[in-house]
Amino acid sequence: MTALMDDSILRFGDPLGFRMRAAARKLAVIGADDCRIFKVEARAAHGQQKEGVLQEGAEGGIWRLTADEGPAMNGTDLAPFPLGYLIAGIISDLHGRLMAAARLRHCVIETMTIEMSHTFASSGSFLQSTAKGSSEAVVITVSLDSAIAPDEARSLLDEAVAHSSGIGFLRKPLQQNEFALYINGRRRKVIGRGDFGGNDVQDPFAVHRSPPRPETSQLDVLLLENAGPVDQGFAQPVPLTSIGKRLFTISGEGRMLDNGLFVTRTWIAKPGMTQFRIVSDETFAGAAPSGLGLLSTGIAFCYLTQLHRYIEAQKLEVRAPRMVQIADFSSGRDATINRLETHLFLNGDADDDIHQNLLMIAADTCFMHAAASSMTNPEIRLVIGGNRI
Repeated sequence: MTALMDDSILRFGDPLGFRMRAAARKLAVIGADDCRIFKVEARAAHGQQKEGVLQEGAEGGIWRLTADEGPAMNGTDLAPFPLGYLIAGIISDLHGRLMAAARLRHCVIETMTIEMSHTFASSGSFLQSTAKGSSEAVVITVSLDSAIAPDEARSLLDEAVAHSSGIGFLRKPLQQNEFALYINGRRRKVIGRGDFGGNDVQDPFAVHRSPPRPETSQLDVLLLENAGPVDQGFAQPVPLTSIGKRLFTISGEGRMLDNGLFVTRTWIAKPGMTQFRIVSDETFAGAAPSGLGLLSTGIAFCYLTQLHRYIEAQKLEVRAPRMVQIADFSSGRDATINRLETHLFLNGDADDDIHQNLLMIAADTCFMHAAASSMTNPEIRLVIGGNRI
């Protein structure tokens, strides 16, 4: 990963997302009895673009994924926005758990569509270092075409919800959220947040001396794709100075594909916003990242977005932010996210206390960290054959 800030995520002409290494063992991701650990190495690229390398378990697949923001956030709209990964990750994980429950009961689901809307809020001012993000409300609608009786379908959905770490991410506040801070190559104690007490991790700049490249020249599936505008209009710029509470909603719709993959269209519910397609895989094939892998990547990308916004607002002399994030999800009934570990690498001439404040304001304003740390109990609806149950 180059340390330059002016390089585009399209600099080599590669797709927005691709596999770097096939999984040697997919059990670490979708197995029923083990914990799932996802490592994301991410960096800020040109403008609001982000690039990340996702590893799904020690023997799982490795993926290069990208993100961007739209014009309202001074982005170039080339790649999915970070919160789109949250939508795709959660509904993909729920889809996988629902299909697993159906297989165990020998039930057949012909088609499945899952819709999700998630409302967030931002309050306070970036310029005054009082900004905070919050998770407000979630509605999920699962629509099935199946001969399953309504009571059986509701039982299947309840079981899937209980076993979905993505749903648990929303429902249960994260208890272990720790940070490590490295300033100009030296680790400093984190003040004002949980200080990670474990060993150092390697800076992604040192690990990825060569840019991430596809595993092969032929790609089986397009993982990330710009699907065009949702509707006409112009998105107003997001203010840095306003101190009032501002609500916005992220929406998405996911469906099964004939090849066993799951595809999500996701967008910000405002005029003029772009929708993106994100493909995931909850099977042993490993043709695309899992839902939890997408969710983990979105957390890292969202944190980098808020970090970059604060650097811009305060005109800080901070260069090439990078991070390593470890997300540890449990499995089984009442599955959730157990631990989030964020290693932040900053370089620049600013004082240490400015770097410390940067770490904290990014955590306070990151909508994904807000969702993980709060209890947002989603309203989950079931529709069979067009009829709400």
